[in-house]
Amino acid sequence: MEDGDIGLTPSGRRSLSEFGVDLDGLSSLRRPLCRPCLDWSERRHHLAGSLGQALFTRFTQLGWARREKASRVVRFSPAGERAFTRWLA
Repeated sequence: MEDGDIGLTPSGRRSLSEFGVDLDGLSSLRRPLCRPCLDWSERRHHLAGSLGQALFTRFTQLGWARREKASRVVRFSPAGERAFTRWLA
């Protein structure tokens, strides 16, 4: 990795695989696996790349989060927020 790049630790890879994210499949895509991205409106960093998209997809599959119609806003349900917090712990 170069300066400023981000990546996954072995335990992070294991945790994401257990969570249902196909890292081997994501690594074969042309899109970078993970990279930081500064949101132009909020001026806050978020996870971009195929991993960020895969996590969002998994969160929506589990019913934890949804995207607001005609918007880029993502909302977590209260139950989804609790589940997400437990998952991160």
